[in-house]
Amino acid sequence: MKYSALSDIGQKREKNEDSWNIILDADGNPVGFVVADGMGGYLAGEEASRIAVQEISSMVLECVEAKDIPTMHDIINNRIEHVNRQIMEYSSKNLGGMASGTTLSIGIVKGQELFIAHIGDGRVYLIRDSQIRPITQDHTYVAELVKGGIISSNEALTHPEKNKITRALGFNENYLPDFYRETIKENDIFVFCTDGLYEHLTDDEICDIILKVPIEEASAELIKAVNQRGGNDNVTVIIAWA
Repeated sequence: MKYSALSDIGQKREKNEDSWNIILDADGNPVGFVVADGMGGYLAGEEASRIAVQEISSMVLECVEAKDIPTMHDIINNRIEHVNRQIMEYSSKNLGGMASGTTLSIGIVKGQELFIAHIGDGRVYLIRDSQIRPITQDHTYVAELVKGGIISSNEALTHPEKNKITRALGFNENYLPDFYRETIKENDIFVFCTDGLYEHLTDDEICDIILKVPIEEASAELIKAVNQRGGNDNVTVIIAWA
């Protein structure tokens, strides 16, 4: 696979609390993609996302070499438990007990498959045959309302609690990931992003921008489009293609 990546502070925030990394194997091939979006007060979110990405990055090659899928899931869950404790300890020692946390999306390439572990409201998309679809499901209050048929997808866009996250790292409960698995086909494009991207761009707009420019420039074009529409949040995009 090949990749491009970019992170931007946006137009309204004083600092960038997103963190990201791409992990390469011994031959220089990308085998891991990690994106985290921190939350909390001063330094809290920035440090939470940094801890998460650093710890998860060091685990990726172990997952690539895991003998089977259940073993890989155990490796990820155990490391996430460790990361969760680290973030809570940091908050207790450095923030006077003030809560800090982070979302986390992980992609691991094993052969011709992409395995995804996901917590929070970042997203992983797949573009195949010029069509885009989200692989992950948002861990948000409004996503649960939509899933339950209580509100529509359009109503979710303007719901007063649309930013309320129901699962994240850095808390006593609701921090373990959902797992997804996708076969990697020729010309597939995977997009890992924080919510700063889709807050301003629809899924179809994301797809159109990626397909209309040289793919190596797509991350920059997406962030440019977000900032032209206000750039209310930090935004991070990793694009990986087969």
